[in-house]
Order: sequence, then structure tokens, then C-alpha cells
Amino acid sequence: MNWKSALTIAVAIAALSLSSCSGVNNVCTTDCGAGDANVTITIYDTPPTGTNVLSFTLPIVGMSLTPSSGSAVSVYAPSTIMPFELTHLQTDSALVVSGASVPAATYTSLNITLGTTSGIWINSSGSGITYKLNGSNVTCMSGAVCVLPAGAATTVSVPISLTLNGNQNQWIGVDVNLNNAIISTSGIGVDFTQANVFTATTTTRPGLPSGAVDTIEDFTGAVTALSNSSITIQNAITGQALTAAVNSNTAFSAAPFAYSNCNNGTPSSCFLVGAIVSMYANLAADGTLTATELDELDVAATDEIEGVIYPASQTAGIVGLILFDKTSASGNSILSASTTTYGTPILLDSTSNSVTFNVDSGPLTTAPGFSTVGFNGTGSLLAGQMVRVQVTNVVNSNNTITATASNVLLRWSRLTATVNSTAGNAFTLTGIPAYMSSGTTGMNPGVPQTPLVNSYPSYTAFDGITDVTGLTVDSQVAIRALFLDTGSGAQYTFQAAKVRVP
Repeated sequence: MNWKSALTIAVAIAALSLSSCSGVNNVCTTDCGAGDANVTITIYDTPPTGTNVLSFTLPIVGMSLTPSSGSAVSVYAPSTIMPFELTHLQTDSALVVSGASVPAATYTSLNITLGTTSGIWINSSGSGITYKLNGSNVTCMSGAVCVLPAGAATTVSVPISLTLNGNQNQWIGVDVNLNNAIISTSGIGVDFTQANVFTATTTTRPGLPSGAVDTIEDFTGAVTALSNSSITIQNAITGQALTAAVNSNTAFSAAPFAYSNCNNGTPSSCFLVGAIVSMYANLAADGTLTATELDELDVAATDEIEGVIYPASQTAGIVGLILFDKTSASGNSILSASTTTYGTPILLDSTSNSVTFNVDSGPLTTAPGFSTVGFNGTGSLLAGQMVRVQVTNVVNSNNTITATASNVLLRWSRLTATVNSTAGNAFTLTGIPAYMSSGTTGMNPGVPQTPLVNSYPSYTAFDGITDVTGLTVDSQVAIRALFLDTGSGAQYTFQAAKVRVP
């Protein structure tokens, strides 16, 4: 704040006499008004281009704000390191800090302390790529799924211009540009000290719901507490628990019968503690969440995994899965182990005649014209699809985890590509991740070179734009969508629940 332009000389002199304010142009630096401010921080991802990253885990050890004078102020210091999975965040956001108490002051940087990162990628280049991994040269062959070099633990200082007044509620959005962190040194590497890997903003993106500073979507976990006015859901991999208010505008969506028996109503009449639920919620500046939709995936916990498919066998129905979520109800030692986490590969057998195939339509369930045609058996399984699978026979043999599917549920793939054309509520893409395409290095022969994406007014969420008319040909767009098989009758390759312009 520039006191000279806002106050009379007399008031300015009085303000200067206060120990809380000092500096050039009389900018408040510490104790700016009665009470602390409340800071909420979310994180999201500008995805990489040219590298097919299947999973990338970013452990955040701590965050602090540096004032224009004085010592840094901690805003996030978890007792347990929280891993954030970045490929999900190319369309979604994750809540890092909710309503942290911070002294009123002017701040110039946000400091982010990282643990050692990890990632999984698939080489779709058409030739082997050699790089350093744990000090040794390794070669990732074309079509292989390989480990990315670790990004070293470090602290990154991100510039920010932020004046916090007493009792102010302030949101900060942190954009991770993974493209800037992945480097070509020695074949491929990861370095979070590169320029412009992180940027911080206090300006909310266009297209967000009124009153929301961000949205937390498809947050999946077990219900640990519920009433008719609130619900708490805890994720099994991260341990993060989020509580959201529930009101008359909250929608209740049921997955297919094999996965849920939830009927419309209130949380306490619809769910039980222990149910597996995907939550969509609006985040307010004060850090509170209000659920817009609760999508029940299982009425009760069962052994279950969720992950992105990659080709792992020439046998139909035998696929690899890179893990994104899990539920262990039986106490299976492999599934419940902390080492079975983001990026863990699992070999999945879905060839049994008793396996059911369903689609979790979530926010699109009642959208006019929406169709789930295109996912009806092992022949509909495609590299890049996100599926949730009820499993049995989870074993680890020769460092390979295998599991047998009993039910397979199509869920939400996340990808970023280039807008090729637009028409009405639909648009086409070019440059989708190579392993998802039918190109020379692609692994889905039936997927069109310029796949068609459909959106649904009032049902598809737009972020950064307000509708399809905001898309620009040859620009990047990220989508969270059901990835359907046009060879099995789907009209659209992608049915979009979320469209974000990075």
C-alpha cells in the first residue's frame, strides 16, 4: 500500500510513528493491522511436452514466506511428508495449506522446500535413450516404461508481491512447470532449480465458480466422518484428509451397481463411514471447502487399485497399471505396504469371463447426449486410460506385482495436447501423448490422429476459459476426460469433465 497517495500528511505522520510500518514509500512490512492473516495455498501443474510422463511425485517438505524485512515465516511444516502427484494436476489442483496463520506484513517470496522427487515415463521416441540413473548409465528402450532420474531435495525461492493485512483471507496458487524442470542433460534429467519451474499468483483463473479461489476435484478416499452438513474423506496413499461442507446444492452421483448402491439424499443417508468416495469441491479464500459433488465408488472398502494403463503384454486383457490410488480392505501385505505408492507398476489380468466393465460418469452422469459407449470389455482397454479395478490375488513375484481383476471401472484420464479445431461444444486435438496415439510410436492403433473431444454446457468445468469458444487453435489445452474406444462404438474419443487452459 502507498500511504502517500492514500492519506493526508497528518495521518501519514501518525502512521509512520507506529512501529509496525516502515520502509520506502511507507509500505507496511510487519504487523500490518490487528490480528494475523490466513493463507491458503494450492498447487497445480503446467505439464511437460515431448516427454511422456506417466507419474511424477513431488514431496513438499515445507513452505515459508519471506517478508520485505525480517526472517521467513513458516506456513507449511508437515509432520509427515506429503507427496503430490503432478500428472493429475495438469487439470486439477491440490490443497497444500488451508488457512495458515501468518503475521500481517509485506512478503516478497514464497520458499518451497522439496524432498527427493520420483517419476515414471514411457519412451515413445522410437529409439533407446541413455541417461544417468543413480550414478550409472541406463538405456530406456523404445516403448519401455522406465524410471526418471530423481530430482534432488532443494529449496526454491519463488518471487511474490503480497501485502497481508490483519484478519485477511488470502489464496496463493503455485504453478509447477514440469517442462522446465525436465532437462536433456545426459539424455534426460530433473532439476527444480532451473528458471521458471515455479510461479506464484494471487489472481484466480477465469471460469471458476463464483466465490471460489480454486477447485479441488476428484479427491478420492475413504469416508472417515460424515453428517448431514459435512463429510471427511482421507486418501489412502497420501494420508491427506479433507473436510467439506455439504449443502442443498451438493450433487450425489452413483457409479454403476457393481461399485455402489448410493441413492440421492444426504451424506448420512447415502454413505457409510468406510465408503470410497470421489469428492469435487469449491475452495474459498478462507481455506474452507464446499462439496459440489460426491461420487460414491464403493459402498464399502475393498481391495482396489486405480491407475493409468500402459501396454505390458501381447495378450489381450493383460495390461500394466501405474498406480495412482489404492484401497486395502483385506490387509494384503503387498497392497497395504507404503512402498506400493504413486508410480508403482502392477501387472493386471482382466481376462476372466466374470469381469465386469463399467464407466464412472461422475459429473457427466445426467448431461444431455452423454454416452458411455466405448468401454465394454478387454478389447476396449487402451494405453492412457485411467481405470479403477477391484482386485484379488495381489502378489509380488520376482519384484513384479501382479493382480487379478474382478471389476474394471473407467475413470478420468488427464492429458495435455494442442487444439486442432473447434466446432460447437466439441474440439479436436493434435499432439496427444505419443503412447496414447496411433502414430508411428503410438500404442493405440484405433485412436484417431486428431481425436474428437466433446464438452457439455453446465456439466463440463472450464478453467482459464468460460467455454469452448475460449480455445485457440494451435494453443495448449489440458483435459480430464473419459477415454473411450471409437472402435467399440464411441462417437467421441474423449468425453470431457474438465477443460483447462494452462
